[in-house]
Amino acid sequence: MSAARTSAVAFAALVCGAATFALVLGSSHPDADAGWARLSPVVGLSFIATGLYAWRRRPDSRIGALMVYMGFAWFLQALALVDSPALYTLSLVVGGLWGGVFLHLVLSFPTGRLAPGWDRGLAIAGYLIFTLGSVPALLFADPEDLGCDGCPANVFQVRHDPELASAFQAVEATLYAILFILVLVRLALRRRRTGTLERLQLTPVYVCGLFTFLVVTAATGGAGAAARWLAFAATALLPLAFLAGLLRSHMAGLVEELRASRARLVTASDTERRRLERDLHDGAQARLVALAMLLGHTRAKAEADPAEVPALLDEAMAEVKASLAELRELARGINPAALTERGLAPALDALAAKIPVPVTVDADGERLPGPVATAAYFAVSEALANVAKYAQATEAKVTVRRNGSRVIVDVVDDGIGGADPTHGSGLVGLSDRIGALDGTLDVRSPPGGGTRLHIELPCSPNPSDGGRGR
Repeated sequence: MSAARTSAVAFAALVCGAATFALVLGSSHPDADAGWARLSPVVGLSFIATGLYAWRRRPDSRIGALMVYMGFAWFLQALALVDSPALYTLSLVVGGLWGGVFLHLVLSFPTGRLAPGWDRGLAIAGYLIFTLGSVPALLFADPEDLGCDGCPANVFQVRHDPELASAFQAVEATLYAILFILVLVRLALRRRRTGTLERLQLTPVYVCGLFTFLVVTAATGGAGAAARWLAFAATALLPLAFLAGLLRSHMAGLVEELRASRARLVTASDTERRRLERDLHDGAQARLVALAMLLGHTRAKAEADPAEVPALLDEAMAEVKASLAELRELARGINPAALTERGLAPALDALAAKIPVPVTVDADGERLPGPVATAAYFAVSEALANVAKYAQATEAKVTVRRNGSRVIVDVVDDGIGGADPTHGSGLVGLSDRIGALDGTLDVRSPPGGGTRLHIELPCSPNPSDGGRGR
């Protein structure tokens, strides 16, 4: 949500809040002098303020937007305090809209999206009952039947029939009770099926939401001034419950991501260990076994046919050199010699020379702390491997710059794009490696628009490197 849009919504909320307060002060309605009525704008403003905060912090969730709608719907109740019969009667219908939004909030928390089936059906039923549920009684009730002797005339009334009005009010109350029971059962079943972390985020919302539903229903049914005060207080606290649930949701997400990251690191470590074992067994170990057999054969020849010994020794020396070359290549895959001996920039130049796609490297020669240089190297290595395998690019560019306490790494190609950082072990593992150093990884890869991998790593002198770095 943009800053301009946030400011516009906040200004509209202040205007509505001020208009509601002015309407309360200037109304001759019997309830206008009640404390809860004068404090009513505070509830709407608190919902909107909390919703805007949640909307900015969690744009992936619709809960923030729903809380904003809830706040504006709450202001519609103020129409019940006007002296106009038409607006007063209209408020008896649209004033209940906030109840539908409220139920929508509770049922869709924490995503703000209703699941098909029961959740969507209950939300629709809530919107209908909280708004149109009072219409049948309004057709036969006058203000006295509605419990408001000094209120304006009911323009929906077609004829006065207290018995019918009372019967329809009983039906409305029954619908409220049935809806409450169904919502209670639905939320209880959902909470029972969720894990411990999810329960932490759902509990404050469900408890406060159901309690508010119950006391508002009692207040609407004429339970008295005490019930109205309790309903007002419960509704005023709802934004805090939703905010607490969202914060818990965020923390639960971080914990789950940490668990997943640790699991991926363990898997990657096991995979790399098996690769090293296989390479040693199939390469250097096999050559050393062959060398041992060759030396044994040479020893036997030294006694039986000394003239063949020089040729056999030359063959043994060749095997030794080949084994050393394989071990050197294997070690380079673990930690490149160029990175250790000469630094990041020369190591990246050597890496780029092995890629079949033309790669330009623009890196300053500053020596970086070991963990940072290693992370940057393998990040570029993974990115260029993806360029070579999947990007269908004609060129790529690697840029490394130090900006204050951070190292900025960019790898850009002109390929087909479409890279997804959430799928594939390469980019996911890279994200884990960068995250382990408190760095950030951003991948922009629109289809047909190439790929840009942007990495930022915190960088400070590492005492273990003796101030030299790499």
